[in-house]
Amino acid sequence: MKDCDLCKLKIKTNVYMECDHFIILDCMDCKIPMMVWKEHTMDVNESDQYVLESFLIETANMFYKGKEFYISKDQRKIPDHFHWHARPK
Repeated sequence: MKDCDLCKLKIKTNVYMECDHFIILDCMDCKIPMMVWKEHTMDVNESDQYVLESFLIETANMFYKGKEFYISKDQRKIPDHFHWHARPK
């Protein structure tokens, strides 16, 4: 979609990891790690989701430095674009 901020990702905050399919960076609003699937879809297969969650957990462990966190899989502001946040407990 032309107007999708997550597809365009013109403004990138701190980037932890990026490949052709996804990026893990600090959310502009929350300032916490988030994973964004680069394709405009909500249909990401289970094996990819497992990999995405593993990388986001690894990133969150470094970010939170021993503090507790959880992976929020709620699609809040952009419900038609696959993305997750690593939020503090």
